[in-house]
Amino acid sequence: MFGTIIMDSYKADEAESMSQNIDEICSPMDTVGWASAGIYSFWDYYTKDVLYIGLASDLCVRFRQHNGLLPIDENACKVRQIQDYFSGHERLGYSILVQSPMSQPIVHRNESLYRKFLDCPKGMPIPNYAGEEGLEHIRQAEGQLIESYKQVVGEIPPWNKIGGDVFSRRYASESNYLYVVRAFSSGTADNYLVSRSTIRELAENATYEWFEVQLHGLRMMMLTMRMSFEEAVSTQKKLNPYFEAEWDRIVSTEYLKKRLVV
Repeated sequence: MFGTIIMDSYKADEAESMSQNIDEICSPMDTVGWASAGIYSFWDYYTKDVLYIGLASDLCVRFRQHNGLLPIDENACKVRQIQDYFSGHERLGYSILVQSPMSQPIVHRNESLYRKFLDCPKGMPIPNYAGEEGLEHIRQAEGQLIESYKQVVGEIPPWNKIGGDVFSRRYASESNYLYVVRAFSSGTADNYLVSRSTIRELAENATYEWFEVQLHGLRMMMLTMRMSFEEAVSTQKKLNPYFEAEWDRIVSTEYLKKRLVV
């Protein structure tokens, strides 16, 4: 389930390292960090304008396709738009809205692992209940977020060609824009949905990643149960006897006061 927005930015010659950092925290090959299926956004680093909102079953693979690191039809990615952007700008913003690894779907890279684990011969469909739910969540979220952008701005993001899942658009709201879409490019300290660390910081610092995984549970409560951050902390302490010790670590290190530098 969704909960955490992770911001970052990169230069044209940093696309390869950025893709590796995404894979480090959102790999389909393990249960560390978050699921590979999520929502992503490209945004203008200088104006903070959201340029594109998309979904991916494998965020790393999709990022590589968009940046010309994996072969794909140019009409099926944003490689032209990204190249045009970098011709006049040094840095491009990139943010992801991630899900719990419990929502990890079966994708090309992890299919053989699932087949081996489930003793499922090649050619036979693999049960994918949790993963299908995760894929449905990103379809719904993309439709809502693109529509919320349109409601506020008046049109869909400039790099988007269509508005996403039609059914989900009816659930779009201004709060989707204020707390999620705007946070893709303009995350603030008072928005607890936003990670206090960038993608590359989380990939390089296991402690920061662990803190954000703990906070992800609170964010899921905030989004699904309409709780405030403080209410989510209180509820998690009651539900999870191990959380209080982790929360004390987060507080004692003043992690929530950490300045996010993108």
